[in-house]
Amino acid sequence: MEKKDTEKKRKIVILTITEDCNLDCVYCFEKAKTKKVMDIQVAKVAIEYEFKNSDGFDEIEFDLFGGEPTLYINLIKEIVEWTYAQEFQKPYLFHLETNGTLVHGEFQEWLLRNKEYVYAGLSLDGTPETHNNNRSTSYNLIDIDFFVKNYPEQSVRMTVNRSTISNLSKDIIHLHNLGFPEVVATFAYGINWEINEIKNILELELRKLCNFYLENPEIKECSIFDMNLPDILHKERKIKKWCGTGTTMVSYGIDGTKYPCHTFQPNTTSETKAIKFGEIDFNLIKDFSDPECSNCILEPTCPNCYGMNFVNGGDILTRNKQLCEIVKIRAIAISYLKAHQIEKNLKQFKPNEMFQTIEAIKEIQSKFLSE
Repeated sequence: MEKKDTEKKRKIVILTITEDCNLDCVYCFEKAKTKKVMDIQVAKVAIEYEFKNSDGFDEIEFDLFGGEPTLYINLIKEIVEWTYAQEFQKPYLFHLETNGTLVHGEFQEWLLRNKEYVYAGLSLDGTPETHNNNRSTSYNLIDIDFFVKNYPEQSVRMTVNRSTISNLSKDIIHLHNLGFPEVVATFAYGINWEINEIKNILELELRKLCNFYLENPEIKECSIFDMNLPDILHKERKIKKWCGTGTTMVSYGIDGTKYPCHTFQPNTTSETKAIKFGEIDFNLIKDFSDPECSNCILEPTCPNCYGMNFVNGGDILTRNKQLCEIVKIRAIAISYLKAHQIEKNLKQFKPNEMFQTIEAIKEIQSKFLSE
């Protein structure tokens, strides 16, 4: 199965093979790590079930998740090799998201022998300085070239932390210069952002990134700039679901219990608050609006995590308002970037798309630059 095929309907099945990790990242949202490991029989039952009960999907992606899954390399091998031996008819792929510190030697060779079935993605927070500050001084433990060379279509994931925000542009440019085709940068959930302390710094860093992308139009912008501005012109519409949680996505805990996604699992929410798959019928929710956001023009394009909403406030629809200012700063930066891309004819826009983007730019800058 190809890694990316937007025309096909894909089911995401997360297998949390361990709650253990060899790092202690400063922003980690998994607050209740344990040494627990998924039994191979639990994994087999889950995989068999998904192949038998995914008729509405063209293909399945099994995400091997943790903690850090490569703490249990033999379990990873057994899961993949057993699945391959079953000769399931539906196309499938295993995706391994790793901190990379344990991906060396024989395991690298095994990954390369199994590239048809296993895709490895790296989490890396930028320059050595930032990464080491965030992720337990682990930069030099990673064979970065292995991931760049052997998974040329795979994005690199980074988490943006408040303490390293002043290095944001350098971090993202560093990842581009390493050769990754795409940088997925996410602002950390569950930390105190204290936006007044970083607002000016973040604005400056995003302006630096805007100028970098304008000077290098062949480089795909990082996900911080992934906001479809014309969506704000249609606020009267119901807010669509942001991700596949509980519908096109399911997560299996280490004991085989099913959850809407990994953020609803006990190692994130606590044993007493964890929500199992099906306890909330996400198919029945027709509008994912947050009443407190009804006057915000950015709600239709504002990122949302229903699991972290639940962790922070006990309600899947009530957003973490600490991130509001960050989204506004992002929107202003994106409007600046899109305006200059249009002016310099650096990107191809369809006529109607260009018109709507210009209207959205005007509305964003009128709303937020005048505040």
